[in-house]
Amino acid sequence: MTQVPKLIAFDLDGTLWWPEMYMLDGGAPFRRDKSGAVFDKRNERIELMGASEEVLRELATHPKWADTEIAYVSRTEYPEWAIPCLKTFLVGSPEGQQGQGQGQGGRNLLDISSYQEIYPGSKITHFKKIHKDSGVAYQDMLFFDNEKWNCTECARLGIVCVYTPRGLTREAWDRGLADFATAQASRQ
Repeated sequence: MTQVPKLIAFDLDGTLWWPEMYMLDGGAPFRRDKSGAVFDKRNERIELMGASEEVLRELATHPKWADTEIAYVSRTEYPEWAIPCLKTFLVGSPEGQQGQGQGQGGRNLLDISSYQEIYPGSKITHFKKIHKDSGVAYQDMLFFDNEKWNCTECARLGIVCVYTPRGLTREAWDRGLADFATAQASRQ
């Protein structure tokens, strides 16, 4: 693939982490223990799913992605929990420890993003705001979501969407990059 997406967007609940914010009894504030594990105020653990940490670390540190922006697009009813949760997960350097946010000295998930559209409502609204603010064409965006109807809806804008029913796995990531490359090639 010679051309990478200018913007990669991720849903949060059920795509990047589990459990979903509405399932938590405690919510914010969140804390990270010495091992890098993240817990809510009632000590319920929130875990990054599948290849989420690996993919986000690569996006944050590999020169290939230097010109690609990251966005979080979530319809959560709990944005007041999602933002602090993003701040609690660290993305370490590739040489750092592997595992739940264990890379010491890394930036947090909020820091590596350029856009956060995290509030109830249609993801079409979320993406229209990102498009307006970023100037990135929809066809230059790649989006991962665990809800099929969100993918179907957003694909109508021209966004390459990847359905991730088991969260962001390596297979879903690779498929998304391949689908994006195919879509770009078909436009030339």
